[in-house]
Amino acid sequence: MKRAPIILLVAFALSCATHPKPPIATGPPPPRPLIGPHGFDLVNLDRTVSPCDDFYTYTSGSWQKTHPLPSTYSRYGRFEEVAERNRDRLRAILETSAKATDAAPGSNAQKIGDFWAACTNDAAIEAAGTGPIRDELQRIDAIQTRDDVVREIHRLLVRGAGPLFRLSAQNDQKNSTAVIAAITQGGLGLPDRDYYLRDDANFKNYRDEYLGHMTKMFELLGESPSQARGDAEKILGLETQLARASMARVDMRNPEAVYHITPSSELQSFAPNFAWPSFFQTAGLADLKSLNVAQPEFFKEANRLLAESPIDTWKAYLRWNLIDAAAPLLSSPFVNENFRFRGQVLTGQTEIEPRWRRCVRAADQNIGEILGQEYVKTAFTPEAKEKMNELIDNLIAALRETIPTLDWMGSETEKAALAKLEAFRRRIGYPDKWIDYATLDVGRTSYAENVMAARAFAFSRQVNRIGKPDDPNEWGFFTPATVNAGYSASRNDITFPAGILQAPFYDPGADMAYNYGGIGTVIGHEMTHGFDDQGAKFDAQGNLRNWWTAEDLKNFQARAECIAKQYSAFPVETGLNLQGKLVTGEAIADLGGATLALRAYRKYVAAHGAAVVDGFTPEQRFFLGFAQVWGQNMSPEEARRRALTDPHAPGPNRVNGTVSNMPEFAHAWNCVPSNKMVRAEGERCAIW
Repeated sequence: MKRAPIILLVAFALSCATHPKPPIATGPPPPRPLIGPHGFDLVNLDRTVSPCDDFYTYTSGSWQKTHPLPSTYSRYGRFEEVAERNRDRLRAILETSAKATDAAPGSNAQKIGDFWAACTNDAAIEAAGTGPIRDELQRIDAIQTRDDVVREIHRLLVRGAGPLFRLSAQNDQKNSTAVIAAITQGGLGLPDRDYYLRDDANFKNYRDEYLGHMTKMFELLGESPSQARGDAEKILGLETQLARASMARVDMRNPEAVYHITPSSELQSFAPNFAWPSFFQTAGLADLKSLNVAQPEFFKEANRLLAESPIDTWKAYLRWNLIDAAAPLLSSPFVNENFRFRGQVLTGQTEIEPRWRRCVRAADQNIGEILGQEYVKTAFTPEAKEKMNELIDNLIAALRETIPTLDWMGSETEKAALAKLEAFRRRIGYPDKWIDYATLDVGRTSYAENVMAARAFAFSRQVNRIGKPDDPNEWGFFTPATVNAGYSASRNDITFPAGILQAPFYDPGADMAYNYGGIGTVIGHEMTHGFDDQGAKFDAQGNLRNWWTAEDLKNFQARAECIAKQYSAFPVETGLNLQGKLVTGEAIADLGGATLALRAYRKYVAAHGAAVVDGFTPEQRFFLGFAQVWGQNMSPEEARRRALTDPHAPGPNRVNGTVSNMPEFAHAWNCVPSNKMVRAEGERCAIW
């Protein structure tokens, strides 16, 4: 699941649980049907817990016990169950394509088959060693001047390695039909600036482990232990200075704070050491007149460091960025050390995935829309798209009816909100126009070269979009097999890839309470992102513009602050709580999504009727459908990482935080005021 602060794509992503470390299993969880006869697998319920005191554990407690965290995962939940099924389908496509050695050169079938054949060729990968990056390492070793350093930064950026910062295409936030260039902060090898700056024992340990990891990687490249340790210390010092200059994730959630349209000439004047004219020439943007500099203060500090940090420090930093980006593509010593740190230390994953799983993921990431064209032939039908459109229509109708009833919103803002709702666009299943990979060369000889070519191809695609009108068919982050959904504020559209349109989110043969509680809340979630604390700053055309009256905006912000305050009280571990202001948008969307989906389901029941099933009323089954998709187990390391980096709250908080704000839940489950899932009226948060 992804969130890109610049273009404000908001996804319905998974989050982590924050329980003590769950048991580790050595193999995959035992097979079990995803759904029961009515859409619910009742064996997942933990009936020793009252739904009114802990609805998350009531709905998923038994699932957690029977699905201990597999050794190859740092988080395993209902989303991963679906992703595993999708992965098996993709594997079958890849293997079949690899056997068809007579595919026409340059065809999709040839590229799919050759990518898989190269990725699964262990012998060739081991024999290549560091060969795929040898020439680039020699370039770095030959650096003598600061100009050489900057030229190498430029070279690695256009090849997709990306040291120090990122260049991308984005919709202009104040002219959404135009695509502009944007540069954003980067350059950190640890997951977040706080990993460098927090003083508690856990994060000091991460920094020590990071030093050891870099040292080991440099030794694998042939450096002596003393030189390797010295280079690692230089890099940590440099990255710590970059971290201090980096904007915090919470601050980046404010779209105005990361929107600074800057003439290219002015950029050159306040950060001249980057040699911007040369970079833009290298990137294919020689005529670029202006761009968005998302974090100007970061670039000013990085400019100073380019001038003042020793050249040897920059050479070590560039070697590190190159090897860090390439490590998963190289021979086993690099793969294993990369996993030891990035898998075991940072996320708590105890065993690396088998190569075939890693290759499926790599294919989806690098040639995802080629692979996706084959995937949707069997995984998605016109009937599924029709049903999704019907559900979306029903959720839109629910919000259309809700907005005029809000007692905190005046008529002027109401009119603008309804106009934005009516302007929503939707993308379901897969793109209407697929990415053209004709210029991407894929062969059977080198897995690393295939991935590096794909990274350069992706960078070139970004650059080629700049300066042109926005293409609404551009799907961006999602491949068709992705188990996720998203909202783009700059486009005012919602996206539902084929990968998520299956159980436990959606099953056309299941009880409709299950579907409204599952995919219905996903739809409502993405719609509500158009009206969360970020999305509400964009108008019907996707432009960053205030369409609120002063009084209504004040009322809205107070309600958003209510959410932030509630979620800031949720602990992750001793000394670390959730960042309420980081998760506010997703928490608003969770609450809004469930509220809207319930209203839509009530209209369905009024028209079609519903009965008690397995002892559960229609509305109880709706809430079961909402909660059961969040069953998951998680390592403490991953929970800690996500607390600092993920704008989504953990699964238990997404469930309990949402239902405790809904009086409809208390009524459905006959809860009383003393129950933990019942907030006093003055403490409940309500927006949409």
